[in-house]
Amino acid sequence: MKIYFCPALMDALVFLVMFAVMYRAGEQGMSITQCAWLACLFQLTYMLTSLAAGFLLSRRNTRFVMLAGIVLCTLSGVTCLMAEEYLLILTAFGGLGVFMACFFNAFQAFMRMESAPGDLKRSIGLYTLAWSSGSAAGILSSGFFYQLGFVMLSALIVLVGVVMLVVVLTHKPRPADAPSADEHVESGSGKAPPVDPIYVWIGWLMIFMAMFVQRPVHSFFPAISAKAGVSAFVTGLPLCLQMLVQAAVGLTMIRWRHLLYRRTPLWMTHGGAAVLLLVMWRWPTFPVCFVGISLLGAYAGFIYFCSVYYASNSGRRSLNIGVNEFLVGLGSFAGLFITEWFMKRTGNDANMYLVIAVALLVSLAAQLAIASRFRRADPIRA
Repeated sequence: MKIYFCPALMDALVFLVMFAVMYRAGEQGMSITQCAWLACLFQLTYMLTSLAAGFLLSRRNTRFVMLAGIVLCTLSGVTCLMAEEYLLILTAFGGLGVFMACFFNAFQAFMRMESAPGDLKRSIGLYTLAWSSGSAAGILSSGFFYQLGFVMLSALIVLVGVVMLVVVLTHKPRPADAPSADEHVESGSGKAPPVDPIYVWIGWLMIFMAMFVQRPVHSFFPAISAKAGVSAFVTGLPLCLQMLVQAAVGLTMIRWRHLLYRRTPLWMTHGGAAVLLLVMWRWPTFPVCFVGISLLGAYAGFIYFCSVYYASNSGRRSLNIGVNEFLVGLGSFAGLFITEWFMKRTGNDANMYLVIAVALLVSLAAQLAIASRFRRADPIRA
């Protein structure tokens, strides 16, 4: 169980750095375009490294890649905070994306190998709980530690990195020849639809869209709030609550395994998220955005669980996850630049929510079309 502290701590580290860097960008009057380049370089390096990791990870090298990712993420995070020149911050941010990709791809492979057959849903539920809670802690603590200066933030990052190293180095792995979820297909209970490999493709669309929704909000909302005079701590609260809701839903999905490989949950979750975004677009006040951003965690928790589960439950698992994480970067990259383009051209920051809502509905139509057109001869129950 203690190994799941690692993704929690890693996301706490990364979100702490990301929030601090983006909030400082707003304080220093950096343009939305400069903020977009910071966030997009991070995602670009993350997605390219993830794709490579999908081909290269194996049972033999997974632990080493995890350890290297922890050390190098810690060093990159400290550099991001202590650097003063924009170019150096940009370079360190890109390096953070590389090493974070190494860690998370390796951890998911390690997680499957450490799970007994039939335990995949439990492992992914705990994983979703861990990294989402870590993200929430990173966002919330960054607002507090930001006020104490970047020296304190850097010290916290080093401490987090050391704790992760201790957890991995002291973990006793399962025997190499023991059966694991990495070779087993988990079919679920009797009331669950059968496993359908086409849902790997749907899962890829889901995770792409989840990041298209989430990354612009997490990148631009702090800068927008800083310019409006909202404090760092208060700005971080809705982002923190979103991650906590996401964590709770991800953990609950362990008992909701029967909702997977179905079409009805697709349109319900996507449609609900689109409604929230349209409300924020129409009334972009801080209280409305506070509630809307927090509630988007329910959508994200379901989507992240599904996408990781579909990728991990059939086919070439490490490659599937590598594509997943590649699409995490691509979805973030696309979301940031497309929303930034519309915000800049229209002169209205609230249009970010409208663009995301429209893209969400287009993605939903594509997912439902795939589920209907390519489903098995034995129909998947809605």
